[in-house]
Amino acid sequence: MKTIIIAVALLIGYSFAYEDFVQYEKGYYYVVIKKGSFKVINAKLQEEITNHGWDVIHTMNVDKTVKSKTPYKTHLLCKAKYLKKGVEYFKPIGVIIPCKMAIYVEGNKVVIMVEDVMELGKIYAPNDKKFEAFLNQVKNEMIDILNKTAARFMSSKYTPYE
Repeated sequence: MKTIIIAVALLIGYSFAYEDFVQYEKGYYYVVIKKGSFKVINAKLQEEITNHGWDVIHTMNVDKTVKSKTPYKTHLLCKAKYLKKGVEYFKPIGVIIPCKMAIYVEGNKVVIMVEDVMELGKIYAPNDKKFEAFLNQVKNEMIDILNKTAARFMSSKYTPYE
């Protein structure tokens, strides 16, 4: 019995540990980075997107569009192998792609956020377990991109001190 309790405790700790920096609110995941310039953080974000096998197919310059001096970009992301799978699971996937990741300055912090694709699944394909599992995989990669970008600028409470 003791072994089972320890195993469960380790699994629970592990499953939440990778979400160290990520927060959730109103249908999106986000990180707040307090150190680093927008330009450098945005460059590292794009590196992480690429490292995860995603392509930035377009960047919307929200700041220029609304004539703001505060930096704000939205990156439109696609991963070809996921798109192929997505079309197989849910033909009208075109209405919910591409994935979107926004980055902007708020005060002296940089916020990076991504939509919760699981919420889109509930709207467009409720009770489709295959599509739900597929979207969960996408969601986990998006969260990992957020975490790995944030980890380049912040210390993790899970990072051991040397």
